[in-house]
Amino acid sequence: MKKRVISLFVVVVLALSVSITAQAASPGLQNFKIRKTYTCGQFTDVSDAAWYAMAVQADYEYGLLSGRSASVFAPNDAITLAEAVKLAAVLNSTYETGSASFKKTIPWYKAYAEAAVRKRILDASATGYTAPVTRADFAVLIAKALPDAAFPVISEISDNAIPDVAVNDPSGPAVYKLYRAGILSGCDSFGTFRPEQLLSRAEAAAIVARAANSAFRKSITLPAPLSGDDLYQKCSPAVFYLERYDDAGDLLGIGSGFFISRSGLALTNYHVIEGATSAKITTYDGKTYDVKGLCGYDEVADLALLQIDGSGFPYLAPAASDDLSVGTVVYTIGSPYGLQNTISKGIVSNANQEIDGSSYIQFSAPISIGSGGGPVLNTSGQVVGVTCLTVLNGQTLNFAVPIHEIDAIKQTDCVPFDNGADDSADETAYYAGLYPVPDFGVYADAPLYEISSDEDAGVVTFNYRQSDILMDDETAAGYIDLLNQNGFVWQRTYTNDSGYAVDVYYNADFDISVQFGVTLLDGVVCRFVAVFY
Repeated sequence: MKKRVISLFVVVVLALSVSITAQAASPGLQNFKIRKTYTCGQFTDVSDAAWYAMAVQADYEYGLLSGRSASVFAPNDAITLAEAVKLAAVLNSTYETGSASFKKTIPWYKAYAEAAVRKRILDASATGYTAPVTRADFAVLIAKALPDAAFPVISEISDNAIPDVAVNDPSGPAVYKLYRAGILSGCDSFGTFRPEQLLSRAEAAAIVARAANSAFRKSITLPAPLSGDDLYQKCSPAVFYLERYDDAGDLLGIGSGFFISRSGLALTNYHVIEGATSAKITTYDGKTYDVKGLCGYDEVADLALLQIDGSGFPYLAPAASDDLSVGTVVYTIGSPYGLQNTISKGIVSNANQEIDGSSYIQFSAPISIGSGGGPVLNTSGQVVGVTCLTVLNGQTLNFAVPIHEIDAIKQTDCVPFDNGADDSADETAYYAGLYPVPDFGVYADAPLYEISSDEDAGVVTFNYRQSDILMDDETAAGYIDLLNQNGFVWQRTYTNDSGYAVDVYYNADFDISVQFGVTLLDGVVCRFVAVFY
């Protein structure tokens, strides 16, 4: 009899257990329910007309976010890491179990942090809980708090469409997930996220409400074609003017470049920085910064990674695809002849133009000396190429290195320019202050006979007595090959007053002409190099 009673008791207990299990909440957004009553005007600093008022009410009713006191919400205060971790832990627990019960601890956020670490929402090494949290860090926490099933895509956002967040940034996957799910929508019409800025409690309330209730989510479209004015406003702050100098502090040349990360990593042409022992940039707002050095370069692709001495810079994102169609509208921003942040518009003339075995984007947007290293942008403000060269006397025959060539650069620690940034300078001597004109006297091992200069005309002439040149004429003429190797292109040949042929060469990147030939100087036969700068 006792055995039957015990057996019956076990059956009842088991049945009760089954019943309790059956009533347990299943994971899902349906678990976010009204648990508290919100009274209009409850928080004296939250106006009913405020854009975040409904989100504050929803979060309070769901038991997700309370005020700093019974009557103060503090919408403009920065949310701390501790508060952000609590929100992530409560979101996760409510979604999975339908409740969020955490024991009281000292400090108050310890239980939430332990749960977040256990659920792999938060790294165990996290510190600084009382400090404000960045928008990027908050996005990462929210993205990890709920499973992918809670973030169905409602907005088609292509990779790198967000102006200031690249998909391969540390916070990139989380930010793009939340944009595509309609939880983040950006801070302006461009979809700018401002990842390094601090997040206000009002903004946190809106994000959490959208995470908990899909009715709050917003569908957006990015990228949208931008007008020239909008594109300039969006992209120009990330483009800079660059000056490079030799070891005597003389200006070697000018160019352009642009930031590709907030930390000061920037991209330009290799030839824009080649030969420099120091360099500085001027940003859109007129501030100047030193270039600390090179972080990698590809001389063949004509690209160089620079580290600028600073941080918090606006930056440009590469286009997700390097597929370009002929006729596609593109813009360039650069500093032609030092005219900083000049924008021009054109079309892609040839998406894959082969020149000397390399592939370039040929485009019609006007550029000039000083534009080199600037970005070529599509109508979404994404970088498709890096301006590199133009054909003089041509009709808008301009070329850019495709942006995907950056993938071939092996990024290194920053190397100062005076520690071997320019390998070619180790092999070739240049006239002081006239880079990249090779020093003929060093090449021919001949002493300088006479030098003349006209600063007003911008010309200096170096003369060497033919009798001092020990090498034969053919070998001496090899100086022309050295000019070619340093970017000088033959333009014409003429006969001078002494009856000798003179070759004229021009380097468009540096806007320097060189005349090389033989002349009579006070009856002495001299080989000369005249440099027009």
